[in-house]
Amino acid sequence: MAARESRQSSFGGCSFVKTSPAHDRLAASTQVVNLVVPFEDALKLNIAIDEAVRRLNSARQRVRGGKRAALNLTIHFHTERITVSETRAER
Repeated sequence: MAARESRQSSFGGCSFVKTSPAHDRLAASTQVVNLVVPFEDALKLNIAIDEAVRRLNSARQRVRGGKRAALNLTIHFHTERITVSETRAER
């Protein structure tokens, strides 16, 4: 498992209620994880992603190298939360 990344701030996030396969059944060979997000939380996630994309777009317009701006979705299995933050893409 990758080391936990700390972020200065996030654009928001939401809760999820179920993973498939179940979190305790995830293995290194697991290639797909489904997250069940209730409607109201999906709206929160939508707003967070929209705000992040707007910020990335404005940063891309005014800063050289803005093409490396990226969105980061973090899944916190221990709290059943998803957060949205800004990062830089690798080349």
